[in-house]
Amino acid sequence: MDHLLTQLSAISPIDWFAMITGIVGVYLSIKERILAWPFFILCYAAYVYISFRGNYYAFGGMNVIFVFLAAYGWFGWSKSSKKSGGEIRISHLAPAHRWIVAAFICVGTLGLGYLLESTGEARLPYYDAFATTCALSAQWMLSRKYIENWIFWILADIVYLCFFVNDRIWPSVILFITFIFLAIKGWTEWKTIIKKTA
Repeated sequence: MDHLLTQLSAISPIDWFAMITGIVGVYLSIKERILAWPFFILCYAAYVYISFRGNYYAFGGMNVIFVFLAAYGWFGWSKSSKKSGGEIRISHLAPAHRWIVAAFICVGTLGLGYLLESTGEARLPYYDAFATTCALSAQWMLSRKYIENWIFWILADIVYLCFFVNDRIWPSVILFITFIFLAIKGWTEWKTIIKKTA
C-alpha cells in the first residue's frame, strides 16, 4: 500500500489533468452536450505530451490529430444545433462506410505499424497503430453521432489500458478503465435513443 501511495504521489499533475478532462468530456458526449468538445481538446493536448514522453509515437500523433477532430466535432455540433431541424441525430454507420472504416483500420495498422517499427524506437508499434486507427475512426464517428463509435473506443481503450498498466501510469489506468465503462454506457444509452426515435 505504501508503495502504491508513493507511486501516486510521484505522478505528474498533467496525468491527473488528462484523466479529469477526459472523463468529463466522455460523460458530456454521452449526454450530447456540446461542452464535451473543449474538454476533449484539453485532454488530447495533455496526452500529446504524455504519449511522446512514453515513446508511444502513434498515440502522440493521434492526439495531435484529435485536437483538430475535436474542433471539427465542436463546430459540427454547434452548427447543427443552430439550424432549425438540422441537428445531427444519433444513427448507425451506413454499410458502405463500415467497409471504408474496416479498410482504413487494416491498412492503417499495417502501414503505420511498419513505419513505427522502422524507427527502432517505438514500443509495440503494431498494437499502437491498431489502437490509433480504431480511435481515429471512433473520433470521426462521434463527431457524426454514429453509435458504432463506442465499439471502436472500447477496442482502442483496451489496448491503451494495457500500455499504461505496463508503464504504471495509474491516472491513465483509471482514466481508460473509466473510458471503457463510459463507452459501454454510451452504447446502451444511444441504442435506447435510436429505438425511441425509430
